[in-house]
Amino acid sequence: NRDKAGDTLTLSDVVINGGMPESQVDFSVARITLSESGDGTVRTVFADQMTGEAHGTDPEGQSYSVPFTLDIPGNVIVTSGAPEDMTHVFDYPTMDFVLTTIKSGDKETPLPIKVGVADSTGTFHIVAGSPAKYDYAMKSGRITFSGDVTSEEDDKVKFEGSIDGAETSGEMAVPDGTKIEEDMNAALKAGLAMDGVLKAGAMAVSFDFAGTDEDGQETSGAGKYDGKGFELSFGLSQDGMTYQAGSDAGSFELTSSDMPFPINYAIESGSFDMQMPVMQSEQAQPFKFAYSLAGLTLGDAIWNLFDAQGQLPRDPASLDIDVTGQMKVTKDIFDPASMAPASDEAEAEADGTADGAEGMEAAEADPQPFEPVEVAINQFALNALGAKVNAEGALKAPESGDMTTPVGEVHARYEGVNGLIDKLGAMGLIPEDQIMGVRMMMAMFAKPVAEGEDKLETRLEFKEDGSIFANGQQIK
Repeated sequence: NRDKAGDTLTLSDVVINGGMPESQVDFSVARITLSESGDGTVRTVFADQMTGEAHGTDPEGQSYSVPFTLDIPGNVIVTSGAPEDMTHVFDYPTMDFVLTTIKSGDKETPLPIKVGVADSTGTFHIVAGSPAKYDYAMKSGRITFSGDVTSEEDDKVKFEGSIDGAETSGEMAVPDGTKIEEDMNAALKAGLAMDGVLKAGAMAVSFDFAGTDEDGQETSGAGKYDGKGFELSFGLSQDGMTYQAGSDAGSFELTSSDMPFPINYAIESGSFDMQMPVMQSEQAQPFKFAYSLAGLTLGDAIWNLFDAQGQLPRDPASLDIDVTGQMKVTKDIFDPASMAPASDEAEAEADGTADGAEGMEAAEADPQPFEPVEVAINQFALNALGAKVNAEGALKAPESGDMTTPVGEVHARYEGVNGLIDKLGAMGLIPEDQIMGVRMMMAMFAKPVAEGEDKLETRLEFKEDGSIFANGQQIK
């Protein structure tokens, strides 16, 4: 219903719905008022509460529905600009999202979950055209969440937590006529591009659970997580896909009646960086994979499982990996047709209705979408149990071959490894009759750097003819 009175337009009994056939969401809003402000802007206010329902069909074909409410008292959106270039500035002092039940088939089960977000402000900017362009930025204060869930098998999980604020921003370009949810590949080829960043403050989560295990025995437990904050970012376009994540210090604890000891660990920081191409091309394209974990510590109960006497150093461990290179992409990654099974023979082999050799040939005829042609190990560094391993190198496919017979060199350095082997042998973690074999294997690939020091190095050389040398000694 529409009602215009002076400078105010009131919409009532508004219903908004969308989604895919198997998964849809409906919103009902009792009232929306839009008022002219006299300065060319429009002020929009929604009713203090929205109701809605998520419904659809699960993978097993069972229908489901989840009703919810969203309380947004004091909300306001101020819109400026022109129809082809609009900016919305929003202010939501409170957002409370509440679930109560879930209905699956004919059965309705309680689902008490609450999420609260305080002091959300931000902007949403839209520029019409092809592509249409969107950019957004949002900040929020404290976020709280809680739940008390009981499964159909009467298992119970109770949780609560909070995040000390969050920020998100991003932009997207959407070509006219594209349907992202139906054909992502076509949308990317038409020029779809998006990126975004999410930052969160300190997080604290606690939970407990109770139920029965597979043998019908009662089980229970509790745990908690404390983190100082994290950051996530992503990007996607026809030029490639990127995912990056970084985490500050965090700790986790878990106790359970199924375990004779508590599990707890902590880290000082962690990061992840993946960059990869998504479009088929005869030309090699760059990729990257990097991972870092610093200051990993384990609780004494875990250590005591295999080192009750404390013979191994329990200093914080760390791992750093940084690999870059070039790869060919043989298929568009988001094209469903190209990623489907290559042949009926492969499907028949999976069903056991085709000859084994034919099925194997069909599987081999469906190549992997990625073919690396160059790999650079910029860094591999592992520090744990009093030993250190560092490596770097570069390999590439020969002109008439692939990465199964690469050409290049890898250099590795080890410190404290012999001492670690001695301790593991004394503890019985390496059987006595295998110690000599381990040392002989080390001698084949590593040589001492300096007399009397527990420092070793390995230099692997991969030749054009397929031969491999370790420290000048041919091993293949």
